[in-house]
Amino acid sequence: MIMSGEGPSRHIHKTLLATMKPRIIILLITLIFGCSICQREIITYQELTKEQKKVLGRVIKEKYEVKKGTKIKDGLYERYDLNYSTLEHGKYVNGQKVGVWKIWNEDDEIIIEKDFDNDGKEFPIINQEYLKFPMILAEERDSLPTGQITIKLKFDGSCQLENLELIKGIDNAFDSIIINKYKRYAGLCKKYQIPKEDCILKRETLTINFTNN
Repeated sequence: MIMSGEGPSRHIHKTLLATMKPRIIILLITLIFGCSICQREIITYQELTKEQKKVLGRVIKEKYEVKKGTKIKDGLYERYDLNYSTLEHGKYVNGQKVGVWKIWNEDDEIIIEKDFDNDGKEFPIINQEYLKFPMILAEERDSLPTGQITIKLKFDGSCQLENLELIKGIDNAFDSIIINKYKRYAGLCKKYQIPKEDCILKRETLTINFTNN
């Protein structure tokens, strides 16, 4: 007698298909998203050749991402010296620098932010080191010197420092370091055409308080 309907083998086949569908979908999702995540691989200092470890004659360390299976930089990039001080930090997209990079300027010993999305415009980060205790004295002395340093300032019409004069100080060594630090600050501002706060506020004197707090 012939029975109508599905046979046992056909029923098993349908059950297997129903079970496999979710797994196939999960596998496809994994492949799609997995490929997008695994597009890059990280190249570290240890993997570079001896020639690649030197930049301008200096031994440096690098860590950057490349497109998988290629040498094309794509992703985060870091360059630093053997003391792990950052020399360069930014991002590549398909071998091209993009966004804002932080680059150590060795001549002026300052960090410069360079915007590669804005024609490579540079924004130097000039810290007012003259407001801080000189570390060289802090290491040499048992206690930190305290007191006030007052400096008379004179700027020209374009806000360039013409002259400065010490009116009140703490001691000769300390005063000399702070004066030189201010001159360096003024010189960097002039070089990078950054307005000096003291000139903008039309300060004729600058008083800096050094305390133990």
